[in-house]
Amino acid sequence: MSLKASFNSFNSEFSAATTRNTQQKRPTSAVPTPVQRPSTPSTQPTDLKRKRQDLPQNAAYSQPADTGSGREVMTQVVYAIDYLKSKDRPISFTDIWNYLSIPANQQQHRQVLRRALMEHPKVDYDPKGLDGQHPSFRFRPVHNVRSADDLKAYLQRQHTAQGISVKELKEGWPDAVLEIERLESKGELLVVRQKKDNVPKMVWPNDPSLDQRIDQDFKDYWLKTTLPANPGDLRIELEKAGITPTSQVKEVIKVSGGKDKKKRTSKKVGRYTNTHMVGILKDYNATKK
Repeated sequence: MSLKASFNSFNSEFSAATTRNTQQKRPTSAVPTPVQRPSTPSTQPTDLKRKRQDLPQNAAYSQPADTGSGREVMTQVVYAIDYLKSKDRPISFTDIWNYLSIPANQQQHRQVLRRALMEHPKVDYDPKGLDGQHPSFRFRPVHNVRSADDLKAYLQRQHTAQGISVKELKEGWPDAVLEIERLESKGELLVVRQKKDNVPKMVWPNDPSLDQRIDQDFKDYWLKTTLPANPGDLRIELEKAGITPTSQVKEVIKVSGGKDKKKRTSKKVGRYTNTHMVGILKDYNATKK
């Protein structure tokens, strides 16, 4: 077949295929039909709109409530530390294990939990803490203070006057506020309180022997002394008593002189001659006026 015949055959086949494609119609099911929605809400219950009471009581939610029975070992460590903090006394590991109520299929984590509590920074482990024979676990607060005597001894050992936060003391000493108020009334503590609720905030040691006692007569005389209402009158009274008032304008004394500036000396330009070229250059000094 020649090239021209092949070309004519291709054109005829292409025309026939184009005609068949244009005659075919798109199926009606492929075109989405718009849904007519009612203008008023329907009163009939549907699957998409369900009442809350129709849900089953044991329905699962995305955030279940904390039941306190986590199965992970580190979760159990957190619960164990909270238990030690509430007891505030040495506890055996058996009591801790019974409190956690770990399921029977998780008994293999017993030694892992014990080792985690022994090495935890918030736990004091004593190999012979119970009766000098059995190991014990106890909560370790920020400050090892659990009584009024411990607090006074701890404050005396401090090398700075920074003070101690009452919030940190309460972490390992539930009765800290009551004992602090009692020590404050005896003059053994200096206490700073919060303004909104008057609760102790910071404490410092206090030595009652350093207190200065003032006679009542002096206090009465001090309270009877009244100050002038006008600040100008008060200044006059102070000047009469030979006291310099703080509101007095201080004269600024100007210091005369200062660092002497060095005068720059001008360098005198001397006479330069080319002595090494006397026989070559001509001397014009005689022509100068």
